[in-house]
Amino acid sequence: MRRATPYFLSVLLVVAVLLSSVAVWANKQVTNTDYFVKTVAPLADDPAVQVEVSERMTQTIVAAVNIDGRLGAYLPGQLDFLAEKTNAAFQKLVLSQVDKLVDSDAFRKLWSGAARLGHISIKQALTGDGVANTVLAGVLSLQSFIQAVIDALVAQGATFLEEISFIGSDFSIEIIQPETIESIRGWVDVLQKSATLLPLFALLLSVLIIYVSRNKWRGAKLVPAAWVLGAALVIAAVKICENIYSNSLTAGNDTPMHVYRALTDGLNQAGRQISFVSLLLLVVIVTSHMVKRKRYESIR
Repeated sequence: MRRATPYFLSVLLVVAVLLSSVAVWANKQVTNTDYFVKTVAPLADDPAVQVEVSERMTQTIVAAVNIDGRLGAYLPGQLDFLAEKTNAAFQKLVLSQVDKLVDSDAFRKLWSGAARLGHISIKQALTGDGVANTVLAGVLSLQSFIQAVIDALVAQGATFLEEISFIGSDFSIEIIQPETIESIRGWVDVLQKSATLLPLFALLLSVLIIYVSRNKWRGAKLVPAAWVLGAALVIAAVKICENIYSNSLTAGNDTPMHVYRALTDGLNQAGRQISFVSLLLLVVIVTSHMVKRKRYESIR
């Protein structure tokens, strides 16, 4: 029984390394708004994100203004083509203003501001402090971006845009589904405690494995091996979850995936660093054991 105990504890250590890594990362992302914003802020310079935000802004503004409908009410049927041409011209004008915004420093500031508001709403929804309606959380609002474009168009003479409301759920990009927020709402307190206790538990298991091992060298080798395997599972878990999350997104909605990759990049790096350090420690332990064994045999 005692021979099997170190191996059983090693399996627990693998699981503890996996869970503690995820818990520490998730707790930091959920509770620290500044860290979240710092992580996703560079996405403002990502061409794929810029293209999707530009297209979403252009589509929502053109749809809300509805040039075809406005002119169609006044033009006879024979002149419907004028409404279509006017709509195309308006869409081109909007796109030009959107492109100017995306290429400016203002876009980066708006992106960081939207990310901050989005994270605060998620945090409030999860903790029950403030926003209780999870439908309002988990979205990256484009209203500030759209308002900047509308202000530019109004300055060019399109004053009729001042009468149109651009407030609503249509002017946002969903990052986390409301049902997902609702499902993890009760686990925030557990997450915060786990982020502190699980790393300590992993360290305790590491010491315990060596202590209960009859062969201390074998026990010492089991510990870094378990850490390597646990770190490898962290990297694998990130990839598996990425595939699951990607399949849940609607076609053409790629920005959330870019956000996911930005957020999990730190977890991936932590997994690689733990793997490298643990593997290096394992090599040192094995080498030291071999050297000590050869010296012992030479003395005999």
